[in-house]
Amino acid sequence: MHAPRARNATRMQLPMTPMIDCTFNLLIFFLLTPSLARAEGYLTTNLPLDSGPNIPHQVRPIIDVAVRIELIDEGPRGEGVSIVLNDSQSLGSNFDALGAALRQEREAGLAANARVLVAPTMRCRHKWVVKAIDEVVAARFGNVCFAVLYE
Repeated sequence: MHAPRARNATRMQLPMTPMIDCTFNLLIFFLLTPSLARAEGYLTTNLPLDSGPNIPHQVRPIIDVAVRIELIDEGPRGEGVSIVLNDSQSLGSNFDALGAALRQEREAGLAANARVLVAPTMRCRHKWVVKAIDEVVAARFGNVCFAVLYE
């Protein structure tokens, strides 16, 4: 047997407007959230239009370099670095000496757009490369190239 219902009982309805508002807020949040994170290690570059993976090209070595900085990893896991400037001047791991030598090159008359090559070994840590670039920029050089030294 069923219990009798009251005739004046109203059916309960959920308000739809707040539910739709909440749904759209969640949708907007999840669409915008991935674009807020910045890519780590992202360097802005201006690459030539005639290069890339779909264009066949020959690898050309960089020969006309005014300053060459080699970063050679030291230690079993590359926790140290040895700096060699222009294939002859060994600076140990002293980045201040590298900066002083680069500023001396600029004061001797080397142009700001002279090509500076930073060449780390394959196992050289990223922080050593960044420190070398910081010293190059502090010496007011603007044309920095990269090459990897194969062991």
